[in-house]
Amino acid sequence: MRNENGITLVELLGVLVITSIIMVVIMSVFSTGANSSERTASRQQLQQESNLIVEQIRASYLKNEKDSAVEQKFKVRIDGSKLLISKIDGSNENIISTGYQYSMGTGAGPGPVVVVFDRTKVSPFYLKTCSNNQCFEVQTSFSKLK
Repeated sequence: MRNENGITLVELLGVLVITSIIMVVIMSVFSTGANSSERTASRQQLQQESNLIVEQIRASYLKNEKDSAVEQKFKVRIDGSKLLISKIDGSNENIISTGYQYSMGTGAGPGPVVVVFDRTKVSPFYLKTCSNNQCFEVQTSFSKLK
């Protein structure tokens, strides 16, 4: 009778193959989860930036045009990777957002690089904010109760 204590080389190789397969599956799951988390965080950041931009435009839109210091119209324009808001003549220009690619318009899609808002009229607005091959679109309108 032979002594069968211990393990054979075939059994050892079988255990190594099975362990390797399990490790590859686990690493794949972790990698997919990390990539998904990164994409979600990037999209959420784009959404927050777009909402901040819309809120800053809304705050400017809601200023009382009956006040002599507030003009009836103002404009928002794209300058490279900056989004700027100013009086209609271009004075008092402030940066709303920077570091993204923007497109905007007055309807359902992209339009001019400059959008003029009239505080006395309903103003439809479209904004698309992009970064790292991800984009977030906002379509809204600004209006006041009379």
